[in-house]
Amino acid sequence: MHTLDLFRLDGQVALVTGAGSGLGETFSIALAEAGADVVCVDVRLGPAQQTAEQVCSLGRRGIALQADVSREADVSRAFADAVAQLGSVDIVFANAGIAEKPCALVEAPLAEWQKVIDIDLTGVFLTVREAARVMVPKGRGKIITTASIYGLVAPFDGGTKRAYAAAKAGVVNFTRSVAVELGPHNIQVNGIAPTYIRTHIAGGRLRGETEDSRQFVQAISQRTPLGRIGEPEELKGIAVFLASSASSLMTGFTVAIDAGWTAW
Repeated sequence: MHTLDLFRLDGQVALVTGAGSGLGETFSIALAEAGADVVCVDVRLGPAQQTAEQVCSLGRRGIALQADVSREADVSRAFADAVAQLGSVDIVFANAGIAEKPCALVEAPLAEWQKVIDIDLTGVFLTVREAARVMVPKGRGKIITTASIYGLVAPFDGGTKRAYAAAKAGVVNFTRSVAVELGPHNIQVNGIAPTYIRTHIAGGRLRGETEDSRQFVQAISQRTPLGRIGEPEELKGIAVFLASSASSLMTGFTVAIDAGWTAW
C-alpha cells in the first residue's frame, strides 16, 4: 500500500462527540476530508447539524445527533441511531469536554467538580464502552480520547483547573487500561493531549477577544517553547493518523500536541 493511502478513511464511519464546536468540529471535518462518513454528536443539536452540513459539503454522509455524554441512555441511543442510519461505527472520538471556572480550592463547589467529572471522565467511559460494544463483535476499530496536557502535568496557574486536570489524568490512564483490554480484539485505543488551543472552551477565554483574555493568552505563549497557543486545524493530522491504519501498531498511548509545553 502506498504510504499516503494508509491515511485514507474511505468507507468508514466515524462518531465524534462534542462535534458542534472546537476540536470536535475540527476532528469531524478532518475525518471527512480523509474519506469517512461522520456522526456528529453534541449536547446542542443545532451546532452538530452545522458540522454535519460541512461533512456533507465534502461529499460524505454526515448526520447530527443530540446527546449529553454524561447520561448513559443518551450515549447508548446515539450509537444505536448511528448504526441504524449509517450501518456501523468504525472510528470513535470521545472528545466532549468542559472546564470549570477558576476559584480557590477552599471555595470550590462540589456541584461544579461533579459536572466536570461527569462530562470529561464518565462521558469518555460511556462513549468508549458503547464503541467497544459495536467494535468487539467486528474484531476491529479505532478509539481516540481527548485528554489534555493537564492530564500529564499540573496546571501552570495553580489548581484553578483541578477537576479538569483530575478528569483528564483519568482519561490518560483509562485509555491505557482499555487499550490493553481491547487489544486482543484488534481495536486500537489512543489519546490526544492538546495544549491550549484557540477554541471557545472555558467561556472563550482563549479567543483573545478581551483585554483579560489577551493577557491570559500572552502568559501562556511566554510559557510555551514555540511561543504561541495552538489552532484547531493543527490537530487534524494527529486525528487522521490515529483514526487510520497508519497507526495500526500503536495503542495505549496519549500523544501530547503541546508546542513543547511538557518538555520542561
